[in-house]
Amino acid sequence: MHFTPRTALLALTATSFATFTSAYKLTFYRSEGCRSENLGEWIGGPNQGCRNDFAGVASSAIVGSTGDVDIPFMITFFTSNDCNPDTEIVHGEPDEDGSACMTAQGYGSFVVWDLYSDE
Repeated sequence: MHFTPRTALLALTATSFATFTSAYKLTFYRSEGCRSENLGEWIGGPNQGCRNDFAGVASSAIVGSTGDVDIPFMITFFTSNDCNPDTEIVHGEPDEDGSACMTAQGYGSFVVWDLYSDE
């Protein structure tokens, strides 16, 4: 098989999709209620571990579903920067319409937990 840059990119993309689960799309906002300045997005799932994206700047986020793949998962925000369960602020998941606004003012980290995992 002859490898070109495009073939290598397609192979890498296929491998990435096989190991990456996108459970949620988070859109972060500066103020509570998901109505202020849009700071940016993060798309991911439980295999990304503890995250600090927009911590110290965002106060709320719209949590959107990426499809049926998110069923066993839950997003959780913490005041700590290391996802310490003792510092949980709020947890949840998108509603039946596929999205929900979560206020997590003062969060330091967040994680997507796999509710079916023993870890």
